[in-house]
Amino acid sequence: MEIIFDKVTFVINKNTPLEKTILNNISFNISNSGIYSFIGASNSGKTAIGDLINALVVPTKGKVRIGNFSNGGRKIRNINRLRFETGYVYKNPYDMFFNKTVEDELSFGMKYFKYKTDKMSLRVNDALKLVGLNESYLELDPLSLNLVDAKKLALACVLIYNPKIIILDEYTNGLSSNDKNDLIRLLRILKTKYKKTIILLSKDTSFCYQVTDYVYLLSLTRLIKEGKKDILHDQELLASINLEVPKIVSFVNECNKKGHEINYYTNILDLIKGVYRDVF
Repeated sequence: MEIIFDKVTFVINKNTPLEKTILNNISFNISNSGIYSFIGASNSGKTAIGDLINALVVPTKGKVRIGNFSNGGRKIRNINRLRFETGYVYKNPYDMFFNKTVEDELSFGMKYFKYKTDKMSLRVNDALKLVGLNESYLELDPLSLNLVDAKKLALACVLIYNPKIIILDEYTNGLSSNDKNDLIRLLRILKTKYKKTIILLSKDTSFCYQVTDYVYLLSLTRLIKEGKKDILHDQELLASINLEVPKIVSFVNECNKKGHEINYYTNILDLIKGVYRDVF
């Protein structure tokens, strides 16, 4: 499902003393399934990318196209169909919950979008398993969950109705290394087996480096560079926009400064093998 931003500017509180530009003249085109990372420090405009794709807000200038839908200021016909195709996990997962139990929260989206299935309980359980939860959560209050489990539930609430586009806003905040590894495996399955388009809105360069196919770097409302993940090797560029170099890249850079010739790797096991082969 194609996503096009055509010279998009987004301003809040326009013509008031609190006017603020969130995105400034942003253009890009995503035409294939895959994992795309919009990386930037706080206040770079990342969340607005998700809000505009999901049509929670409208551009001040320019136009956003999502498949056959257009978000350009005019009312979107059948907006629920757009949101059925674009699953959005918010930065704060608790903002997504308003049912009394986990089971009700999961089934709500199916009912809201009039998703016809005679196997609702099976879909609910399958969605939980995908994110690493189980049936013991079904009767719990979503607002009582810890942050990590709340994030997993929010993702399950999106996956259950099978959208073509999945947007995750700062999803890795608070996740353990094991949780991140589980997420990487899930995202790769969603990309390769189910041909999803996955949008990561994040400042977690280390996580994005492991899983992404393409990177967009944002800074202070602007898209300053885009390309394959090797643009995250540029220490000077990342420092200039208050981002950390991915830890695995930083390690390789330091080794190479000391005269070793180590290739770049995206996961620690491959790095260990490479160090053993190239250094020893």
